[in-house]
Amino acid sequence: MSTKSNSYTAAERLGFTLIELLVVIAIIAILAAMILPALANAKAKAQRMTCVTNQKQMGLACAMYASDNTDLLAWANWDGGATVTVKGQSQDLPGWLYTVTDGAIPNPYDSVPWKNNPITAWQTGNWFKYMPNQKSYYCPVDIKSKTFTEPTSQGGRENKLSSYVMNGSAAEFGGESGGNVYNPVKTTQAWSTMCYLLWEPDENCIAPGNPGAFEFNDAANSPDVPPVGGEGIGRLHSKNGGNILAMDGHVQYLTILQFAQDSSTPTGRGPGPGGRTLLWWNPAGTTGH
Repeated sequence: MSTKSNSYTAAERLGFTLIELLVVIAIIAILAAMILPALANAKAKAQRMTCVTNQKQMGLACAMYASDNTDLLAWANWDGGATVTVKGQSQDLPGWLYTVTDGAIPNPYDSVPWKNNPITAWQTGNWFKYMPNQKSYYCPVDIKSKTFTEPTSQGGRENKLSSYVMNGSAAEFGGESGGNVYNPVKTTQAWSTMCYLLWEPDENCIAPGNPGAFEFNDAANSPDVPPVGGEGIGRLHSKNGGNILAMDGHVQYLTILQFAQDSSTPTGRGPGPGGRTLLWWNPAGTTGH
């Protein structure tokens, strides 16, 4: 009897008391509270770096294309998803990202035949031979946004091939008429190598969800900000601004305020010839607009 009692007591001592268990749980909770924010920050930093890397690759693709094409920039896809006028004739002109086909932007997510063989959508663009990885065209945060995940028929984007858009200055904003007119632009026509070429736009520039999917009605944008227009620099990685690619291939962080100040510079008052700015550098317009 005495032996059994001693044996039971020894086994009992091998377990944890309720208080000890609660202490262990509390310690684990404290450690988790300390580690999870650090992991979240590390993930966010990795996503920011992915965007920077993407834009640097785009800078290289731009330079290689120009090198192979007498210094010409690829068409900026200033098309609104429609045909482009080339020397008075309407045609489906290959742009940096895609070629409008059968009256629509190739959509590898929602439209046949593109979703049956997605890579063929990117292959219609001029940069793909220099940048043949589809993932490099996407911001890992942007592809979770509502306008990307929604089918185009339900209000999603027309252009789902890239998270980035090109400055309409590189297409002379469609010509004097403002239409889809092809006007070839050379890299050397930008008044400075610091001029901005490509960035991730802000779908919430005017208000939450406004202008929304319209920012991706094609692959080029006018750098207007409210109250004139709804363009802006994307805030997916920072509430204060985003990254932007310059003509010389470098990528820099630009705040919302800096983007707006450049965009809103009074016509003809910028630092470049004719008062051009780094966003408004259209070589055809006398003031860059």
